[in-house]
Amino acid sequence: MKKLLAPLVGDAPLVTVIGLCKNAGKTTALRRLMVELGEERLGLTSVGRDGEATDLVTGTEKPDLYIKQGDLFATARGMMTLCDVTLEVAGLTGVRTPLGEVAIFRALSDGYIQLAGPSAAGQLPPLCERFAALGASRVLIDGAAGRKSLAGAGVEGTAILCTGASQDRDMEQVVAETAHICRLFSAKRPESPGLRAALDGCAARFALFGPEGEPWELPADETGAPRWNKLPRERCMLWAAGGITDPLLKTLARRGAPLTLAAADATHVLAGRAVLDLFTRTGGTLTVRRELPLAAVGANPWSAYGWHFDPNRFIDALRQALTVPVVNVKED
Repeated sequence: MKKLLAPLVGDAPLVTVIGLCKNAGKTTALRRLMVELGEERLGLTSVGRDGEATDLVTGTEKPDLYIKQGDLFATARGMMTLCDVTLEVAGLTGVRTPLGEVAIFRALSDGYIQLAGPSAAGQLPPLCERFAALGASRVLIDGAAGRKSLAGAGVEGTAILCTGASQDRDMEQVVAETAHICRLFSAKRPESPGLRAALDGCAARFALFGPEGEPWELPADETGAPRWNKLPRERCMLWAAGGITDPLLKTLARRGAPLTLAAADATHVLAGRAVLDLFTRTGGTLTVRRELPLAAVGANPWSAYGWHFDPNRFIDALRQALTVPVVNVKED
């Protein structure tokens, strides 16, 4: 098999595979990466349910997961009877799920597994540390559909974004939405050392800074809520710690003055592409405290719901719209 993904992820200790929608091909991409990294001892988990033959929500067929002897995986204890691999318990995580506590297992033989791991981003960093302590050279996470927030779980690594025909019947819409998400992942830290220091040290929900990172007073009403219509007209940076949604961006766009909006990372920007375009047209720019590298986009022209795109046209359209590598993960 030709190596398509392994050269793109490089030596990243963590690779998160994210799907823009269900049946985008993320598990197919994960399986391919596992084969391409066959000489490494891997640690595997999922933030959803993976490895079952049929999707429990959509009823569509799903690819299975086959691991090799020596690999580690974290799954709920209720999944043990659904794995045909010989295994030993390597540790418990304390993470509770409806299917039981998530445990770490070591494969003593090759075989099929089913994954149901932690569902919260904050639970992943300690799990990755446990994998490393048990000898895993790399951790692979199968992210749930639409849960791009898991890429920002606080672990240094990279991500593979999977997109495909299951997102929409209109290929142009799929390409546009993929380009929007890639645009978010391309957001960079500020160039100014003062602004970088201000972001790194800020613990407030909202904060306002001058061009070099000097703290400015954030206009607020009697309850302490920010008054967005009273923001200064000068160039400044607004820090927002939580999710950045359409209403906030629309309000800031109406300000009609240059503003840099700073988010924790790209996964905190929940606004749609139309509103983000409006914000940037009115002079707004986006920056982040933590950059999230995107190694590649995996393209799946086949929909699980009965339609498909022409593979060559779809790959070409994505490559024209994106600056990151685009691969067909089903390519031999």
